[in-house]
Amino acid sequence: MTLFGLAGELGAGKTLTLTYLAWKNWFMRRRKIYSNYHLFKIPYILVQSFEAFDKMKEGFVAMDELWRLIDSRASLTLRNRVTANILAKSRKRGLIIAFTVQVLDSIDKRVRKIMDFTAYPILNATESICKVVVFRTGYPKAGTYMKTFYFRTPLIFECYDTNEEIEPWEDDAEFKELIVFQPNFNPEHGYLCECEKCGTKLFKSWEEADKYAESYWRKAFRTKLGLI
Repeated sequence: MTLFGLAGELGAGKTLTLTYLAWKNWFMRRRKIYSNYHLFKIPYILVQSFEAFDKMKEGFVAMDELWRLIDSRASLTLRNRVTANILAKSRKRGLIIAFTVQVLDSIDKRVRKIMDFTAYPILNATESICKVVVFRTGYPKAGTYMKTFYFRTPLIFECYDTNEEIEPWEDDAEFKELIVFQPNFNPEHGYLCECEKCGTKLFKSWEEADKYAESYWRKAFRTKLGLI
């Protein structure tokens, strides 16, 4: 498993970069995607409870403000379960867990010690390009600098809702697996709207969702090229 932390203040581009990584890991590397916030144009499994978090296997995990949400309302028992899950079980499950955090010191010290990478996103003045500076380990400094990469943001801004407020996990939240592909989002309709415009589809298996999303993108490219 790889642990990848995205740090920075509000508006720095943390969730934007997290969404870009989710898109890249699905679109280019065809990994299964898990997320605790709603994604658009990217197939994903919605993670809204510890039980859903515990059942993740093989894939890319996008966790927005994971530590703040757990600390805000969860019991000490739940916080310890999440930490133990990362430290013990998940290392053997072929997962890439990426998460955003405003302050690195808010991360459990046991987890921070085994983090593989820490990154700082920086948006340009027009928010059209994002620069991401990556360091090795959970303690970024000059000696642990690894690389810098850039990505264009217009498409990625369409893949999530910048105003979404992530709901904290409850200790006794009921597990319900939701495998989702939603190509469009209308704030007036809400998340997971199944109207013709929003087009949300729920699937019984990841393979079905992946195949449907691939077909959507192929059609989108053909339309853009004027082939249909």
